[in-house]
Amino acid sequence: MTPPSPRHSALGIAALVISVCGLVMFAISAHYAHTPAHAEMREVPVVLLVVLCVSVGLAVLATLIGIGSLLQHRRRRVTGVLALGLSITLLLAQLSLGSWMRQQWIHSHPLAACASQPLSRA
Repeated sequence: MTPPSPRHSALGIAALVISVCGLVMFAISAHYAHTPAHAEMREVPVVLLVVLCVSVGLAVLATLIGIGSLLQHRRRRVTGVLALGLSITLLLAQLSLGSWMRQQWIHSHPLAACASQPLSRA
């Protein structure tokens, strides 16, 4: 008779579902940001910022829950590892999208970029 196999971690499954939801929201925000109407970033759409911030929040939550699932004793950790990898990759992608949005904003508003830099005395 074989001993019963350990069950999957419920925290890992929850982290994977949350990170997939964050991935969908990130894909929506990336698509919305790269449409021709918003790619120049003449004005920052509030919807884009809200969706991106919610996506970042979901990725951070999935990361924390994924770490918690790795610490569970006698549970399978596969879903926790997948969720942790996906959420960390998602955080890096969101950082990249935010950097691109900032670069586009500075490119379309050159006077705002010059005014924000301190004057240097020569």
